[in-house]
Amino acid sequence: MRFAIRDDDTNYYTRPEELENCYSQIWNDFAPTLSLISKVKGNWLYWVNQIYKDKQNTDWEAWKNDDAVHPIDENTTLVSFLKNKIADGKLDISFHAKHHRNGDPVPPEGRSNNYVLGAEYFTTRYLADEIKTEVAHLNNLLHADITVFTPPQNLLSEMGYRSVLDAGLNICGGGIPFYKKEKNLKGLYNISKQLTFKLLHRESDYPKVLRYSNHNEIAYHYPLQPTTKLDELKYDFDMVRKYDGDFVLSTHYVEFDYPMVYDEKLTMKQVLMDFLDYVSKYRVEKMSLSEMLK
Repeated sequence: MRFAIRDDDTNYYTRPEELENCYSQIWNDFAPTLSLISKVKGNWLYWVNQIYKDKQNTDWEAWKNDDAVHPIDENTTLVSFLKNKIADGKLDISFHAKHHRNGDPVPPEGRSNNYVLGAEYFTTRYLADEIKTEVAHLNNLLHADITVFTPPQNLLSEMGYRSVLDAGLNICGGGIPFYKKEKNLKGLYNISKQLTFKLLHRESDYPKVLRYSNHNEIAYHYPLQPTTKLDELKYDFDMVRKYDGDFVLSTHYVEFDYPMVYDEKLTMKQVLMDFLDYVSKYRVEKMSLSEMLK
């Protein structure tokens, strides 16, 4: 069985000490994968806290009007930190978003989730060239080799999905039904594999990386959020372990100090550490998400 951590939303507002606090007890064992926003729009730090507090009662008009662009390269302290940790093999990076805002002329409806309205790549636009440009910039900036994409809000339209594939990236998540994907021989083989698995194991999601003709994907990942209970994570982990599968834990560094909704004496980081203690009881190969999908 293989295990990886996907952590979304590292951006201009991220402070190195936040990442140290989250992962310094982990990265000597294996490298968590930080999924980066290259040019976040708006005051990310303000809106993360505001939306966490107000949820759907957030002043969305004010959020929309706060659209100044903040390139990650302007946080030189963060850039230096990431470069050093990537070089040391303590952190891995993937691409998450350019602005973390949907830029369609008519934004998609009914797609509000996480910290923004409208997922950036649940889109009607073809954005492969834009994604290539942002990935090349991050690679140059951080002396990295990004090979993985993780969708904001875990949502991709079929056009967004095509854009990511044409940009040459592997994918974690996205919500595209398996029967709408690649239809060549490799794709049809993957469809039959997933369909057969679901018919035999209705209680489970397909638990392994899928290899297509020009990219790899893992469709399912398991979120750690302030609402997640440890027993839920253990159940999901045991289900994947049952099939000697690939388990991706998805989370957000910015929430690590948040109290759990069901027990305010617990923080999300405490739940993570307890979960990792449980994982370590078993024979598990821990790795970066990039390594899992290569």
